[in-house]
Amino acid sequence: MAAMSRNLSKSEADKALNDLLENDFWVDTLSTDEFYSRLHDDRDGHTTIDHALTVAVASDADLHVMLPNSMESLRFRSYFGGGKSPRVRNALMVLAEAIRRDNAECPRLNPSNQGKR
Repeated sequence: MAAMSRNLSKSEADKALNDLLENDFWVDTLSTDEFYSRLHDDRDGHTTIDHALTVAVASDADLHVMLPNSMESLRFRSYFGGGKSPRVRNALMVLAEAIRRDNAECPRLNPSNQGKR
């Protein structure tokens, strides 16, 4: 696993967090119509998507948290789609990017299961 480049001071971390949560942005490395899934660390032998945290990025830029063992999701809409939780949506976008990076560095799912539901 790649080492973090440096520790942020509390004030730097607070500013970065505020910038991420309070501003509209898009993470260019994320793709629409894509599922970003990551197995939890204490998976007790489970290796399928049903035992993973999944954030889906829809074609309309809404973000969905997929519920385990279900095709149902919790949707957090973009501002233009009537979204009422812009900070949660931003946090989910950062989570999807974190999952994408961790999967690129250390895959945990069978490649045939990634990006599919």
